[in-house]
Amino acid sequence: MHHANRRRRNDDEFQNGELVYVSTADLSLPKGRAKKLLPKYISPFKILDARTDTSSYQVELPAQLCTRRLHDRFHQSRLCPHHPNDDALFLHRETYAAYDFGTPDNQEWLVDEIIAHKWGGNKLKFQVCWNLGDTTWELENTCMELQALDEYLKLKGVEVPGDLPRKGASP
Repeated sequence: MHHANRRRRNDDEFQNGELVYVSTADLSLPKGRAKKLLPKYISPFKILDARTDTSSYQVELPAQLCTRRLHDRFHQSRLCPHHPNDDALFLHRETYAAYDFGTPDNQEWLVDEIIAHKWGGNKLKFQVCWNLGDTTWELENTCMELQALDEYLKLKGVEVPGDLPRKGASP
């Protein structure tokens, strides 16, 4: 029984009004960012309702997270206690830095241009530059109706995407 309870944290029962961090393990964070650079926990949030019998806690989420349809109730295993900054040890350290969740989901992304292509076996991908500044690699079938693809093909001097040069191939 000792080994079964080794990873459980029953001593971390939180009370109303305490500040806690929320784990990002199951949250839908913005796409296109390196997973290893995403934070493990976000903010400190205030606990509004503590149900210690079910280990369920309601936290006060900002409007930005509510618009992303994030539910405000979390299990105890997804929370971490907040320890305030000790100014004597760490002078001028920022104690609260909100995580940038990117643009809202309802904002429309438009294609500025296609800037490159690459072949992966028989699949063709295009590097698309979006109006918000991001670039992503998109499959050929998702780019077929784009005016930017027509301009890219004209720039490369071909008529159909299948005629684009492969890496290492001579023109």
